[in-house]
Amino acid sequence: MSSNPDWQHGELRRIAAALPTAHVEAHGSVADGGPLDGWSDLDLRLTTDQPVPVSTLFGGEPWAVEDTREPDREVCRAVLPDGRRIDVSITGSGRITGLSPAPDNDVRFLAAMAASKLGRGDQLIGGHLTLELLRSCLVVAMQLRDRDLGTTVHRTGSARDRYAEVVMSLAAVPLTISPRPDIVEQAVRLYATWQAELDPGYVSCWSPLTGLIDRGLDKSSSS
Repeated sequence: MSSNPDWQHGELRRIAAALPTAHVEAHGSVADGGPLDGWSDLDLRLTTDQPVPVSTLFGGEPWAVEDTREPDREVCRAVLPDGRRIDVSITGSGRITGLSPAPDNDVRFLAAMAASKLGRGDQLIGGHLTLELLRSCLVVAMQLRDRDLGTTVHRTGSARDRYAEVVMSLAAVPLTISPRPDIVEQAVRLYATWQAELDPGYVSCWSPLTGLIDRGLDKSSSS
């Protein structure tokens, strides 16, 4: 994991050089000279009518993304494999090509955003996102119950009800990013355990989330 506090400026230069036909500019803290800490991302605006290969833009496949496309704009928020975050807004007819989100992409992205908000001390939004993460765990638990009983119609509970107690115990964990494992890390471990029970082929990958949190705590403490 790079500890360079100016990685945003380096990535800005790399992306501008890699996309010579696009107009690339930073905005937010990187553009206005505001303070950067370990939780800071890189916000970019691209104007292009050419396709934008995902590997060119992000240097490889992102670990998690939120990608929204409209007729006149695309907004892609990406978490890289080392935990860095890049948000890109594209205007013009150009769009990112080659995105292939993981099956658990939505949970990955949710966990990354929850950790980032809690890392910055935003317990309101961080708490909201963390509850969504816990809800994702409960959804998997309900799917396990449906599989156990062979039906989606239930008049009473089942042995899986103990899973609800496990999730609710996590809801009592403090909304802080330390000590570790924090509430987000505990939630994704729970999700991965139950998802692997539901789908034996499921392969979890949470090292980028660990990298994101390590990066935030390291630079926040040194800034």
